[in-house]
Amino acid sequence: MELIERGPALQLLQGAFDVAGQGAGRTALVSGEAGIGKTSLVTQLVAELRDSRVLWGGCEALFSPRPLGPLYDMADALGSKLKAMLGLEGRRVELFTSFLANLQESRETTVIVLEDLHWADAATLDLVKFLGRRIQRVRALLVLSYRDDELGERHPLQMVLGDLPADAVVRVPLLPLSEAGVAELARRARHSADGVYAATGGNPFFVTEALRAEGMPATVRDAVLARAARQTPAVRALLDLAAIVPARIEADLIDAILAPDRADIAAALASGLLTADGRSYAFRHELARFAIEQALPAPLAATLHGKMLACLERREPPVATSRLVHHASGAGDSSAVLKYALHAGDEAASHGAHREAASLYATALVHADALAPAERAGLLERLSYQCYLIDQNDKAIAARAAALPIWRELGDLQHEGLTLRWLSRLHWFGGHKQEAEEYASQAVELLQDLPDDEAYAWALSNRSQLYMLSGHTDESVEWGTRAIDLATRIGSHEVLAHALNNVGTARYAAGLSDGRPMIERSLEISLAHDYEEHVARCHANFVATAVKNRDYAEARLQIAAATRYFTARDLDSWSNYIEAWQARLDFEQGQWDAAATTAIRLANSHGVAPVTRMCALTVLVRLRMRRGDPGVKELMEELKTLASASGELQRLAPVAAALAEDACLRDAADAVDPLVLQAYTMAEQRQDPRSRGELRYWCQKLGLADPGPEGTEAPYALQLSGQWREAAQAWDRLGCPYERALALLDGDEAAMREALAIFESLGATATVRRCREHLRCAGVRGVARGPRATTSANPAGLTSRELEILALLTDGLSNAQIAGKLVRSEKTVDHHISAILRKLDARSRGEAVSIASRLGFGTTGGDVVGRA
Repeated sequence: MELIERGPALQLLQGAFDVAGQGAGRTALVSGEAGIGKTSLVTQLVAELRDSRVLWGGCEALFSPRPLGPLYDMADALGSKLKAMLGLEGRRVELFTSFLANLQESRETTVIVLEDLHWADAATLDLVKFLGRRIQRVRALLVLSYRDDELGERHPLQMVLGDLPADAVVRVPLLPLSEAGVAELARRARHSADGVYAATGGNPFFVTEALRAEGMPATVRDAVLARAARQTPAVRALLDLAAIVPARIEADLIDAILAPDRADIAAALASGLLTADGRSYAFRHELARFAIEQALPAPLAATLHGKMLACLERREPPVATSRLVHHASGAGDSSAVLKYALHAGDEAASHGAHREAASLYATALVHADALAPAERAGLLERLSYQCYLIDQNDKAIAARAAALPIWRELGDLQHEGLTLRWLSRLHWFGGHKQEAEEYASQAVELLQDLPDDEAYAWALSNRSQLYMLSGHTDESVEWGTRAIDLATRIGSHEVLAHALNNVGTARYAAGLSDGRPMIERSLEISLAHDYEEHVARCHANFVATAVKNRDYAEARLQIAAATRYFTARDLDSWSNYIEAWQARLDFEQGQWDAAATTAIRLANSHGVAPVTRMCALTVLVRLRMRRGDPGVKELMEELKTLASASGELQRLAPVAAALAEDACLRDAADAVDPLVLQAYTMAEQRQDPRSRGELRYWCQKLGLADPGPEGTEAPYALQLSGQWREAAQAWDRLGCPYERALALLDGDEAAMREALAIFESLGATATVRRCREHLRCAGVRGVARGPRATTSANPAGLTSRELEILALLTDGLSNAQIAGKLVRSEKTVDHHISAILRKLDARSRGEAVSIASRLGFGTTGGDVVGRA
């Protein structure tokens, strides 16, 4: 049957399929509210396609979704090898890679349909991300449907969709039917259209239900319940049972529990509420199922859930544990919830569905009164670890803290010590340095009488890690060496990898030649044992240390190696961290547009770890500060808060340098932030050449420090000793144009003019203004006026026209209104808005306006101001 007002949407999907058939795969995002017709549209598409293979799976509204549920739906069509891998722990990368290979080997164009992604588990979202980033390599169309009105700003799906390559994505938003469309549906149903559009808002499902009702219902819920109420008791019982099972219910389950006769089944299907596919039944729409489920009296619902649970427990082969949890919870069966939630949580964790695992463990904890103390503490630890992985650090701390008195009561020193070590680590992540130090010390003190225990080795390595992170090289090496010796003696590969990384990074950062080989050995051990977190730590420490040491060539090689590793695994928390260091590398080497693009993306991404956000914001602040753009103060306040909470020189020094440079640019030496001297003093105490050099240079400019070159990195040492020409050459060899210009500014007239040209080429408008003042004070004449102000107010490389249009978007104007105001075609305005979205890494007009506001791109007389 022809769909009403869905021709353009169907054409978009068919066009994407045609492109995919030529070997350039596409992802289609079919979005809209519940009942808008997403499934009907995709079903129509599949029915019209020829020479294609269809893989169809969906997510369900279970208490906690089954990890990779859509893959289980399509398992029979994927082949025995891939199907066998579904139930195996720790094989997710291999499973995803095999799925991709399956698509590449298919002779037909494949349509992969993943429905209801707003209910997806984390593992399924990772699959979407994996396929979406690689879809252009295969002859496949990935169709993703979801309710866009249920995606909050921090919904995990929102972040996944934002990471898909824009040039391979086709967006198919479905809007409600027009009044004419509703009238056509009414005509086909031989029903009056009076009042239907007003009552339904054009939602196709609502329209259909209203047209089926006897008289106009107040709500769709009323229409569904009225139709159900007209059925016989046997049919209503069948509907009630089906309503407690999300998505679909197998026919044999209905037979086992209710034993309905054929007439009752036929009546249920004739009611229009249920549909059948041969082996199972499903409500025609989730909204109808939900209406009937919500209307069930609580005792009846609990009884039905209990019967379904008993039936599923006897089923062969066993059903997904997440289904058992759903019905055990509905039945109020605490012992069953506890039993199955623990098993389902372990299953979810093994698939990388950490959010679902945390939810399941939390559910089990509610019913954990019957557990023995050690089992309860173990459950708390499992919950804590999953919360740690999904950035719910406060909950992770709370769970570990709750486990601590249990281990103490049991007198289990090993578990108590491990819990203290974890509390140290979690408090460090939360920015609570003092608490992290206290727990670390308690762990060591408690376990020191167990010299050959792995828990003691972890306590030693944790102590080494904290010292490494705070720049105490000698202490990190001392504690880490003890951990290495103990781990080697007892054969603990994981502690050995952890400790080698700590000591190696501390020594590598200090410029000692044996540091790097230690990290390489840690990496070898981690790769051999598939310790993904430790592999990621090795890559992250390689990159960060190389950038801090200004070994930029090595940093780029390490970034490439890390990218290859992360690409196959989609470890976004670590890849984001390394991207932040990539932004800092680009910033220091004068590639400011690239640095701005990366920093803006990370600054606007939700769920980015504080250490990553700090690095990105530091780049962004210094770019905006040097370019004279607004919004520096707001971002700087956040940076100061984050850096101060960390208490670490590696976080404090870049922020302090930015504050000091800002004071110089504003000629505000009398109002320098106290954080500058705090970080400078710390750099002197730590004897860190990099931080010492930069902070001493700016503090000297502000009259806060003597100009001595001792203990600073080589180029700054040359500058601080007055050897501006040699310093400029040193910066040039390193590839740092801004610092080279600062050195030249201390030279003769020719050098100062060259410095001005470099600042102008970088777009450092604020620095250019100070440079001109310096030249005038030095008696230099004939200095050009410099770039027009309109080119300095240019966020993320926006053109003047794009700036103008962004201002009009901020004022709430439509495309047509903007076109009229600018005397341009609407199509031209569309092109400009697409460019704005791309440059700001925004997914919608509203998000672009939000980003502009958050980053300080205000409007002044219709002009947006700002740059990076």
